[in-house]
Amino acid sequence: MRTTRFLDRRARSLLIATVVGLSVTVACSSVSSYAATVDGTRIDTGTLEGELRDLGSNDKYLKLVESQIQTPVRTNGVFDASFTSTVLSREIIYDLVEKDLARRKIVVGPDDLAASRTAAIDRIGGEEVFNAFPKSYQDTLVKRTAQVTALSFALMGPGTPEEQSKAFYDANADSFAQACVRHILVPAQDQADQIKGRLDGGEDFATVAQTTSTDTGSASRGGELGCYGKQNQLVPEFSQAMFSQPVGVVAAPVQTQFGYHLIRVDSRDVPPYDQVAAQAREQAAAAAQEKLSVWADETVNKAKIDVNPKYGTFEKAGAQSRVVPPEAPT
Repeated sequence: MRTTRFLDRRARSLLIATVVGLSVTVACSSVSSYAATVDGTRIDTGTLEGELRDLGSNDKYLKLVESQIQTPVRTNGVFDASFTSTVLSREIIYDLVEKDLARRKIVVGPDDLAASRTAAIDRIGGEEVFNAFPKSYQDTLVKRTAQVTALSFALMGPGTPEEQSKAFYDANADSFAQACVRHILVPAQDQADQIKGRLDGGEDFATVAQTTSTDTGSASRGGELGCYGKQNQLVPEFSQAMFSQPVGVVAAPVQTQFGYHLIRVDSRDVPPYDQVAAQAREQAAAAAQEKLSVWADETVNKAKIDVNPKYGTFEKAGAQSRVVPPEAPT
């Protein structure tokens, strides 16, 4: 689901953007027993090392990451400290997610896990990469995805995700409007003006389109282009005219990169929810993602986060908050 992707993009950007040059050995007993504390809750070194072992057991995943950052993240069993700090950053964020879910008394159940599996696979790099992880870590990835999804919808307010999608549709009905449109395309304005005069004089739009429009694909259909929502791939000038000019009226020619268009909107209305439910769910998920981004900024800023100096320091910087690895010895 799209609502899970904010934290995924954040973690991935840290993996890709960090500078390589420091190193830490994964099962090094000399490191203190805590990796970080989050509002008094310890993230043990063993927890961090366990996740690094799971990640390190998957060559497909490591190759995917290294292809993105164009440099190794592990050499002779030693992980780069920037990679390690990114994994710890992720664990800190997910700890905050779990705490907030517990505060809201939200429990992720089997149905939530089943619904989140596909999204978890997509987030990590695809099924082949996902299946190369140990089963226990696959379960962790799915659980984290389900938890973030549950939190994002909780931030939207009461109700099930479907109820929230319907409420979003009701509150933003105009954004789901669809217009069915015809056009005649010609290369020059004087041609467009002449044709508009013919249409204003009563000639049939479809007949004129068939004989004058240079858009041969729609000309054969009497200029018919079909129906479009406000989120479309049409050029902006055309889309704006389609949702602003009166229905049934041929307005002044509209210039775009393709030429001059004479546009007639045949109908414009808001379809019932069941016809645009998928679109409503997608837009509601995007709105939830925005709320999740705000939540992350506010929650991280309020949290008391302490990182073992051997792993670095925690830098609070809004959406870019992260564990900054220690400087290399000089």
